[in-house]
Amino acid sequence: MLLIVLVFLAVSSVALFFLKRDQQTIWLLGLCFSFICMFVGIMIYLAKTGGLSPEQKMFLFFDTRIQRRLSYLIFPLRKLGYMIAIGRYLFPAFLLLIAVHYSMLPPVLRLRGKSAAVFLLPALSLAVYYPDIFFHLVKGRFRLQRALMKLTQGWIFLYLAAAVVLIIKEYRDITIPYLKKQFRYIMVFILSVTVQYAVYCTQDPLQVYQIYSVEYMRFSGRLYANSLMSVEGWYLFTGFTLISVVAGFWNLKNYMVIDWKESRQDISVRRKFDTATMGVSVFVHSIKNQLLSNRVLYKKMHRELEEGQPDFEKLTGYARMLEEVNESMLGRMEELYKSVRQSSIFLSPVKAGQIADTALSLFHRKYPEVPVAVSGSLEESLLADEQHLSEALCNLLTNAHEAFAMSEKDEERLEMTVYGERLYVGFEVRDNGPGMTKQEQRKIFDPFYTSKNTNTNWGMGLHYVREIVRSHLGKLKLESALGEGTSFFVAIPRYEPRKGRKRLG
Repeated sequence: MLLIVLVFLAVSSVALFFLKRDQQTIWLLGLCFSFICMFVGIMIYLAKTGGLSPEQKMFLFFDTRIQRRLSYLIFPLRKLGYMIAIGRYLFPAFLLLIAVHYSMLPPVLRLRGKSAAVFLLPALSLAVYYPDIFFHLVKGRFRLQRALMKLTQGWIFLYLAAAVVLIIKEYRDITIPYLKKQFRYIMVFILSVTVQYAVYCTQDPLQVYQIYSVEYMRFSGRLYANSLMSVEGWYLFTGFTLISVVAGFWNLKNYMVIDWKESRQDISVRRKFDTATMGVSVFVHSIKNQLLSNRVLYKKMHRELEEGQPDFEKLTGYARMLEEVNESMLGRMEELYKSVRQSSIFLSPVKAGQIADTALSLFHRKYPEVPVAVSGSLEESLLADEQHLSEALCNLLTNAHEAFAMSEKDEERLEMTVYGERLYVGFEVRDNGPGMTKQEQRKIFDPFYTSKNTNTNWGMGLHYVREIVRSHLGKLKLESALGEGTSFFVAIPRYEPRKGRKRLG
């Protein structure tokens, strides 16, 4: 069972590293391989020393033949002990770096530039535990040995506690649902691996250096072969660890490649715009056809007016048709206008409630009878272009309502919720409409894509929203389930004025 966890950690961490080579994947790679290094060293040590029950052998090695092969390895105890020490002392450092990376607490953010300092204690411990130095330093000095054991355990648990607190604090502070759900799996993965590490990190590599030493037994009384719980308990715990590792790596993959996916989407969108001249010509042709329809209607109205007794019912019908065609053209031109107008964005501090009110006002001009439930942290401040961002949110509300109107459901529920994060202010527009398929979700932000009537919609609305959010240095996320409804999440950088800053003049 333990072998499966170690192999999966190795393969997954290497795969993530080659998928996206950045600091986070380097630290994750270091965390996994320090964990593997320690446990592989312990397994080789236990294979060589023996004294295990059949259940323990099965848990650790699967087969006695694997144990036998490991026991025959030419691996001096000093090197084996130092291998365990490397894993033991590097794991807490990489864990703390990962926790610092995820944490958005202001004091932690200020210290990120000095995060390499976490390796000072591990480096010092590894220097002291280097076999030649260790035996020269502590030989016959049993009080010093005890002190080293206590000191190394102390800073290890200090690092573990700090990392766990930062990770749990980060999870508690996340309010945007899709981010909280994604981070939950990452947190469980990290914590489960940390607990498994913590069980064995209390046992010092000194026992490998001084195999069967009476002095070590006097200091600690615990060996790697000793277990704090039954083998059945270890199976259950390691099984849970394996499940959490799989789920955690899957969400880490999603968490890490979001920028990579977005860059690929940008390339795709640019390609679509490169070929969009054909689409533009189609739309120009469509406008031309509508203008020709207007000309025909005008001629019909003119002929009817030249009659001695004009048919006012016909004239009214022609006028209504002319109005519909004109409104359709104006709507289309407005969509195209908005899709290119976001080039002029002026960010300034504004309250989230003000953005929400403006978006509702725009929405109710078109659908005055449709209620929208607004809730959340409306007093949060953000950096935004009020008009552009409000139009984008209004567009999301409009799409949500029109999607519901196309369904056969009763009792529409349209909601806008504001979330206050440390670095972002999030807006969620949620409906209980028909939802979308996975295929529709992949295309929904493409320019000129629409599932509605193409005579009245050009499919530029959600593309416009996406571009507006990006021009605000924000993120746009979609979650939808067929038959259950859709949620759009917009995250915009939060604004927090400096306290105590004096005004000039």
